[in-house]
Amino acid sequence: MSNANKKLSVSQLFWEQVALNFVVVALLIACGALLTFKVMGEEYSQWTVVGFFATVFFAFIVFLPAATLYAARAEFAKGKVEVREEEKTGALAPIANPLLKTAPLGVALAAVCTAIVYALVYGGGWMPSPLVTTVASLVFVVPYAFTVWLNIFRDIEGLAAQGAFRAKAVASKTRHIWLTYIIPNVMFQAIINLPLGYRGFSHASAAIADRAGPGVVPVAALAPDFAITFMFVCSFTFLAVMAHTASDMFEGEMTYSGKARGINGFLFFMLILLMGAALGILVALIPPATGVATVSFGFAMVLKFLVVFVSVYAAARLGVGWMGKKFNDAVAHKAAPAQ
Repeated sequence: MSNANKKLSVSQLFWEQVALNFVVVALLIACGALLTFKVMGEEYSQWTVVGFFATVFFAFIVFLPAATLYAARAEFAKGKVEVREEEKTGALAPIANPLLKTAPLGVALAAVCTAIVYALVYGGGWMPSPLVTTVASLVFVVPYAFTVWLNIFRDIEGLAAQGAFRAKAVASKTRHIWLTYIIPNVMFQAIINLPLGYRGFSHASAAIADRAGPGVVPVAALAPDFAITFMFVCSFTFLAVMAHTASDMFEGEMTYSGKARGINGFLFFMLILLMGAALGILVALIPPATGVATVSFGFAMVLKFLVVFVSVYAAARLGVGWMGKKFNDAVAHKAAPAQ
């Protein structure tokens, strides 16, 4: 077999996916730490430290394994992976629902890791610096990788044994998208973004407490927060939905009936950035024009959640449509007779 056609083993796919996700998540954690400990105020408490660890653990240990399995399926669908003899488990079908399969163990492991940090901080008096907190939180990769390792061999072998387009089609495409694309990603992104919103709005509120009173957030703080939130959430979810859609279409659970060609993926990300910028501009201009200078802290948090929800919904719709077109193009090209 030539190097050009050489396929990855499932073990190699596992290490590739773990390494890729670790790098991406490490960058996200670093950005989150910068927002939490620097941009949103350098003063922090024991609760800030524990909350940062809990956010990382419950977001990435719970939800990332399932996303990794879908990404691994997408790589298999592209013909880049083969199941070696020593990797076989006897599976005849892929895992029915990767999130339901991996999330219970992920919740347990995240809870244990958070409890250990809580005991160290409140029981042992550990008060790490922002840098130490950031680096130590990267330990999420161990329970995350462990959960993926327990499932990826059976899942990929089952997918190979079942073959393409052999799974039962979903009864309702809309229901499937809501239950498996939108709701889990809203939960995942809420775990990450609501604590950041709480920290940021608390800092902004404290800065004007002497003028506007406690529990009030300046509208000026909402515009950049909402713009960045939309860009981050929509872009990250778009990538996840792409892999999930490719997996579902390869299995035959879902089809896409659109006829248009998918545009360049880079243009889609530019579109997402423009949408986020437009949201920020609207929030920056409309409230002052109507005489609204501040909102309550609770209302700011509700708006933050709505931005997360809209971002995920937009990403799901965009991701399904884009990958559906790309998948259909790939199938049509593969099926076309040689010229």
